[in-house]
Amino acid sequence: MRIDHPSGVSRALLDARFWLDRAPEPDAPFVAPSEINAFNQRVHASLGIPPVLDLPDTLDAARVRELIAAYRPPGVTCFDGVGQPLGADYWERLAAAVRLPDVDQVPVRFGLAIRRANVRAFPTRDIVTTRPGEILLDRLQETTIDPGWPVAAVARSADESWLFCLTPLYWGWVAAADIAWTDRDTAAAFTRPARWATVTASRIAIGLSAGGAVQAQMGTRFPLLGQDALGMRVLVPQRAADGSAMLVEGLIPDVAQDAVEGDLPCTPRTVLTQAFRALGEPYAWGGARGGMFGRDCSRLVMDAYAVTGVRLPRNTGQQAAACRAVVTFDGDLAADERRALLTERVPVGAILTMPGHVMLYLGALDGEPFVIHATQSSGYDGVVVSDLLLGAGTEAGRLLDRLASAVVVSG
Repeated sequence: MRIDHPSGVSRALLDARFWLDRAPEPDAPFVAPSEINAFNQRVHASLGIPPVLDLPDTLDAARVRELIAAYRPPGVTCFDGVGQPLGADYWERLAAAVRLPDVDQVPVRFGLAIRRANVRAFPTRDIVTTRPGEILLDRLQETTIDPGWPVAAVARSADESWLFCLTPLYWGWVAAADIAWTDRDTAAAFTRPARWATVTASRIAIGLSAGGAVQAQMGTRFPLLGQDALGMRVLVPQRAADGSAMLVEGLIPDVAQDAVEGDLPCTPRTVLTQAFRALGEPYAWGGARGGMFGRDCSRLVMDAYAVTGVRLPRNTGQQAAACRAVVTFDGDLAADERRALLTERVPVGAILTMPGHVMLYLGALDGEPFVIHATQSSGYDGVVVSDLLLGAGTEAGRLLDRLASAVVVSG
């Protein structure tokens, strides 16, 4: 695998400005700021997942058991981190590690993430793959959360080292050491402040007055205390000795465009500029690649829009369902018809969807549509710019022929 770009993609095409200079309305908003909250609420409704802090004080235990049981072993033979097959006894041990509620009503406990943390399908750090040796595609990795993101814990593992939580738009297991406990009101004040800083860099390090630093990635918000010559001063949650949350001062250094106050406008200019900030980064299934930072295709799209306040779902099919379709591609459409639909009807910055993959549309060059996307196929491994002919000659086929829809965020 390599992180360079497909042949035919010149250096000029690796700059967002190249595409924005050719876009007819790069500053026309997809959605007005006043409509973003309504869009986010519709996302929650479409997924059947409430905002974290909207959970009641208790949940029905049967519902909690149902949510935990929704994660099942893959229906194929799996392998451990050294390529050895996993038998039924492995999955039985994982099931035994889950402490299921034995009461009718489960108390909900709120907290804040203190660092970038993995959200897992089961309470384990074990690497599980569907091909021996493919350790960069850990099938138990679901997504990641960032410092300051709220969680609502409803169950623990038997050894109490893992929490089954609702995180923003996602249920899963989070290491207990990554969470600091707080109450609903304090978490709400932290996550919905009057002033906030939004991370616009792909990722940054925030220095802490309590010592050390935390990493945060694109789209994460922190309450803003003020700005000075050194940078933005923000509040960051940390974990006290008793496990409770304490808010400490953090510094986002004064580096151009690493963070902004408030949100950026939801326009093609913002979305493409942000996506290109991740250009060349390695592909990472579920946001983690052997413990290292990275993005998969849907997380790239999610983060590029997150700086505008838009909260897209985490998974590809959910992103397609949450947005408004501009074009639907019938399976029997010829390639030229597909190109024409793209170039004539789809705005720059729109999300192109297909089964299992999403991309951001850049526009066309000499009639050929181009995209930016995170991919681990056709010999490429990372965030790349490509045309939609990528995949020709492979079993999956060209991206152009696999397109299902082009969708946009809308009010």
